[in-house]
Amino acid sequence: MNPEPSTKQFYEAYWSEAVPAPTRDPWRPIRWKLLRDQLDRTALAGNRLLDCGAGEGSLLAEAQRWGLEAVGLEISDRAAERARALHGCCRIIVHSVERRPWPVPSGTFDVVVALEVIEHLLLPRELVIGAYEALRPGGYLALTTPYHGVLKNLALAVKGFDRHFAAEGPHVRFFSDPALRRLLEQTGFHMRALQHFGRLPWLWAGAFVWAQKA
Repeated sequence: MNPEPSTKQFYEAYWSEAVPAPTRDPWRPIRWKLLRDQLDRTALAGNRLLDCGAGEGSLLAEAQRWGLEAVGLEISDRAAERARALHGCCRIIVHSVERRPWPVPSGTFDVVVALEVIEHLLLPRELVIGAYEALRPGGYLALTTPYHGVLKNLALAVKGFDRHFAAEGPHVRFFSDPALRRLLEQTGFHMRALQHFGRLPWLWAGAFVWAQKA
């Protein structure tokens, strides 16, 4: 099964909105800080970053300000057009992260980033395997996704279920911490850090994972 045509149509429409949802995301600065903190703590052998689901290129531009060589993968032509208009120096390749092989050289990136991407995928394992293939030995994968734990799930069951698990919403996968760990370990990664952020303890907004290619 190849999910790309309908998925691509969805995200072309999504990125045609005047102000797409990621632009309004209040947790984005926190995600970027968590990523930057891990980059600062880690002695990378190089400085090449691949951003999966690059959207309108904001993280690519930020990574360049951090002194990194940044490349993006993005399924939407419209998003890539917005990125080039907003950040002229951004390099974005229009390609689905669910379709391998990715059009980037294997084993050449120091860090692959996928912030708020994996929950949108019908084939999330393809993202993780693609990241493994793109990374050099010992390279790192950073990803975030909405947090789902027992207490939060109970709260959602009582209030907000239909909104959070919207039948026609963009989120199609919902990950617990153990589910994330299993997926990473099954695809050759070691989880080095798992941090939660946003809202209140046990009702967190999201989970940040920092994993290393074995």
